[in-house]
Amino acid sequence: MAGGVLRRFNLVLQKLDQAIQIFLGHGFPPRPLCAIDCGNFLSEPKPVNRLGSRSLKEIFENGILWAVPKHRRSLEIRYKRRFGFKEYVWKPLVQKTNLLMCLNCGHHYEANRLCGYCYEKVKLETKEMQDAIQKNLGLSPVEKNVIVLYDGEKDQKTEDFWKNQRVVEMPKKRPAWFNKNLLEPTTQEPSSETDVKPTNLA
Repeated sequence: MAGGVLRRFNLVLQKLDQAIQIFLGHGFPPRPLCAIDCGNFLSEPKPVNRLGSRSLKEIFENGILWAVPKHRRSLEIRYKRRFGFKEYVWKPLVQKTNLLMCLNCGHHYEANRLCGYCYEKVKLETKEMQDAIQKNLGLSPVEKNVIVLYDGEKDQKTEDFWKNQRVVEMPKKRPAWFNKNLLEPTTQEPSSETDVKPTNLA
């Protein structure tokens, strides 16, 4: 009877010792400073390394994971977090009123933004031009001006005009939306007026 009680008490002390080692990183005080001496039943506390030198296995076996969700949020709870409660805080979808229609492709876009469809076309065309420049001239990065010509555009001027210029020819027709004068300087005089409102703004 007494042996069973001592064994249980020894087990309790060992569990308490492990808990202290986990949370504080050290064991009980030395045996001469302990108030309880159980003789052979209480074994010496095993030295425990600090948190930084602990192995991954020890952390998973003895560690405690905090703030870990145990259940996945249901669809109803996710909708309530997104749209709120109709009786308390209601956050319905708000209709946008700043949409415009692109004059080139007909797709809709928000005011003060570029048309996404047209911008994708410009990105693809620019990538083709960059690849052609890299293939013909091998410039990385391009430090000098390069003239990109499409099929049939070089014949519009004489060979003497293109002699001292860096010219890259694209083996296809120029797209209809890609104007020749996009990269050329404007011929209009700069205006000093400040009361002119730009077009296509909300």
